[in-house]
Amino acid sequence: MNKKNIAIILAAGKGSRMNSSIPKPLHKIAGKTIIEHILYNIKDAGYDDSVIVLNKENESFFSYLRTNNTDLTFAFQKDQLGTGDAVREGVKDLDLSEVENVLVVFGDTPLLSSKTLRDLLNFNDQSDITVLGFETSDPGRYGRLLVSNGKLLKIVEALDANEEEKKITLCNGGIMIIKANKLKENLSLIKNNNVKKEYILSDLIEINNNDGGQSSFLECDYEETIGVDSKKGLSKAEKIYQNRLRDSFMESGTTILDPETVFFSHDTKIGKDVEIEANVVFGENVTIKDNVVIKSFCSIENSIINNGSSIGPFARLRNNVNVGKDSRIGNFVELKNSSLENDVKISHLSYIGDAEIQDSANIGAGTITCNYDGVNKHKTTIGKRSFIGSNTSLIAPINIGNDASIAAGSSISKDVDSNSLAITRAPIRFITNWSKKFKKR
Repeated sequence: MNKKNIAIILAAGKGSRMNSSIPKPLHKIAGKTIIEHILYNIKDAGYDDSVIVLNKENESFFSYLRTNNTDLTFAFQKDQLGTGDAVREGVKDLDLSEVENVLVVFGDTPLLSSKTLRDLLNFNDQSDITVLGFETSDPGRYGRLLVSNGKLLKIVEALDANEEEKKITLCNGGIMIIKANKLKENLSLIKNNNVKKEYILSDLIEINNNDGGQSSFLECDYEETIGVDSKKGLSKAEKIYQNRLRDSFMESGTTILDPETVFFSHDTKIGKDVEIEANVVFGENVTIKDNVVIKSFCSIENSIINNGSSIGPFARLRNNVNVGKDSRIGNFVELKNSSLENDVKISHLSYIGDAEIQDSANIGAGTITCNYDGVNKHKTTIGKRSFIGSNTSLIAPINIGNDASIAAGSSISKDVDSNSLAITRAPIRFITNWSKKFKKR
């Protein structure tokens, strides 16, 4: 029977630099929380189970994670006594006899890729401990990796480093994978005889080496190790993640005219030969099919845009929108919870909410579906090839039949039969010499 590989995620810190009532790992990058990015990448890399180490005060914030992660458990660090203490609490109640490797990651590292986590797992086949490291010209506060002949001798924390050690540019990325067989025993040997008086996990390297074990390191890109500990850091991580998404889409054939002004969600899906103009924001759950054009200044979430359609500029799509093939959604149009079939045109200045619009309907400028009566939402159905004139109010619930026409400026509160014209207008009146009488007042 193959042994499991598990992950311990350290998330018990208070995150005070975030200046937020929300725990640090629950802030979002591209619409998904930091902790969910980490859990996804861990699972994608092939690890079997995860344990999140929390402080008890924050347990309720994280409880929702158990719904979609049946292999997830929580452990609790009572006092902030360092990373070694946090891992000790994380494995305290685990039976490690069935575990091969224990991965340790921080709960603020959303940019750590599943590929790197998989590489760590494979690399540790030949070692007892493998540490993730990176090269930097400005090592600053990072712990230094002391290496000889490709072997990791020890990790020196920046505050404890001497002048020679401070010159080392190979730094500790904070991620470590450890063989499970002696982990609990070695964790108990960590001492707090350092500047911070904490139990530091990196001391495991010397403990392991002194016991005849082998320690190694795997080098990665610095960006993967970035920890988010402030709103400024959150912004930096968002920028890096967005650049990854942009590059990935462009490599797959998407045309993005001004990449730095386009923002994607973690789950955005884009087909072939799509063109995206400047200043477009995608929220969660958006699928764009082939040959679609998204013009400037659009906001799109929870929507499907089918082949050959054009959206915008200045359009907003939200709350379950499906735009059919070859449709045209123009400037200053808002769609909400609506389904459009093929070749529908809503060219400008309209609000369409809770509606079903069938093939080849044409919606004139200024059309509004009056879907809310102050208590309940109501549905509007517009039939095939119907024409809705400009500045029309459709008071739901209402059905407009196939090939029907609504005259401009109408307010329609009753169903309109197929092939009919509906018109509501007050008779026009002319008052002669009005301006002369008015000016005499």
